[in-house]
Amino acid sequence: MHPRPAALLLALSLTLTAATGCAEHVKGSAVADTNAAPEPEAPASTSKKAPTSVSQKPTPTGTAPKQGDVKIATKKKTAGLETCGVLKAADIESATGGKSAADGGCIHTLSNPSAVVTQMVTVPEVVDEEGEKKQIEIGGNTAWQVAASKEDCQVTVMLTDDPTAITTAFSVSVLALDELDTCAAALKLATAGFNRIPNA
Repeated sequence: MHPRPAALLLALSLTLTAATGCAEHVKGSAVADTNAAPEPEAPASTSKKAPTSVSQKPTPTGTAPKQGDVKIATKKKTAGLETCGVLKAADIESATGGKSAADGGCIHTLSNPSAVVTQMVTVPEVVDEEGEKKQIEIGGNTAWQVAASKEDCQVTVMLTDDPTAITTAFSVSVLALDELDTCAAALKLATAGFNRIPNA
């Protein structure tokens, strides 16, 4: 994941450098009023078309219900939470039977069974990921289980339906290299994290 943003940043830097160089050439030659009039019209019509197509694409492809469509029986706190610190190593070891190499953070690497557990307070759009999706409930709140494969399962539970909240969900992903019921472990961990997050 890190190489991709770095490559994008490099590409953006090169584009900006090229654009700056072009801008210097344009300053010296673009003096006529005739050229200035058509230029604002062309970008304006192009920019009107671009947002329309961009805003239309996410709507049909998105599978997650809108904020108002989710069921919230227990509103949870969403501000001031540690993004990756809801679950501790003991929680992860209890749910998986493995030994965690970390005592907190987003990613826990386990041994016996060999697995990787990721936890994060996040946005619910993660349920758009590919895989077998199942809508469930945790603590009376809408949740989703997404199994990309037998070895890879993610459970995301909604914390609130407040449209002003930035991070409205808690998500746990379990990827196992050894034999492990990843969906059962992810569900157990998502439930433990949901119960630990204070009520709003």
